[in-house]
Amino acid sequence: MKRLCPAFAALCLFSAAMGETICTQGKIDDAVGRAGMVAVLLPPEEGQTEPSLVVAGGANFPHAKPNAKTPEERGAKVYYADAAVITPAENGKSIQSRAVGQLPHPVAYAAYAGTPGGMLLAGGCNEEGHSAKATRTTLRDMQLVTEALPNLPRKIAYPAFALLGNKFYVIGGQEDETSTEALSSCYMLNLDDINAGWKELAPMPSGRMLAAAAVHDGLIYVMGGCSLHPDAKGQPERTYLNEVLCYDPGSNTWARAQSDMPETLVGVASPLPVLNGKIYIIGGDPGNFYRASLQGKAPAKHPGQSKSIYAFTPATNAWQKVGELPEGVATFPAAVSGGCIYTVSGEILPGVRTPRIYTITPQ
Repeated sequence: MKRLCPAFAALCLFSAAMGETICTQGKIDDAVGRAGMVAVLLPPEEGQTEPSLVVAGGANFPHAKPNAKTPEERGAKVYYADAAVITPAENGKSIQSRAVGQLPHPVAYAAYAGTPGGMLLAGGCNEEGHSAKATRTTLRDMQLVTEALPNLPRKIAYPAFALLGNKFYVIGGQEDETSTEALSSCYMLNLDDINAGWKELAPMPSGRMLAAAAVHDGLIYVMGGCSLHPDAKGQPERTYLNEVLCYDPGSNTWARAQSDMPETLVGVASPLPVLNGKIYIIGGDPGNFYRASLQGKAPAKHPGQSKSIYAFTPATNAWQKVGELPEGVATFPAAVSGGCIYTVSGEILPGVRTPRIYTITPQ
């Protein structure tokens, strides 16, 4: 019998052909939902047996008019600094959310990682623009305690990111909201020598933002995202990508993987979950509506983000579609615990969020 993730027995979908169980675990404590949130697992505090799933930050449009399609109809974008711990409810059918304090500043679309020493957070953006700030946050008596880390060498939002051993990598992204070229940079912070600051490593072959990264067998895989170039008015215009790049920390070199993603995708669940030798690509924006818009051929109704769940096996360079989410979601975090993948909130349409939390239990 397939074991479900420990909090959810209700609202589950199971595909016998694909073998994935997908459960609606509950919702974050924001009815609108948020995109670009942080979600990490931190070690259990004294007296606890399970790690804490900490969710924080993100952005939404709480004042948007119904069915808003234009920036004017959506209103101001609001960024958040609050954090909560998500835990199973006693009835086993939903979740509980407990507020645990505030981050030092509102933030969304940042790099993040959960470590034994706390939650790492670097870059991102808020109403003041893109950021170079980096912090480490721990839980003490179920309250956030934050310390400053060395700033990134430049402002970065929408990067790919990965934790490999004791080293935290921030890859690509966008320096400013008006930048017409995505970053190709790769920075690393050694957690055993934080005072040394960020080290600049070999850049990617080309710049990209809203890509996602995974660590597998000592290598870092960076998938999808988009490059940028100026349009006729000098504004940033996207080219959606399906390339898979691979970084070897031993040789400080990049190479293109033999197999591309099945489709172009930006803003898939990050960091890319890894289970049983497979890297999982969940949701994201395939860019079909965006490309049609550039040609003046956009459909009257946005089709929503991708529901697809793909598994990539690096050992064989093979891709397989293994399931679908109940709704298409993009720009959302993922965390892995106990053989389960947790995804938190995210964007379902331009400017529209979902508050839902899902778990995916692979074969």
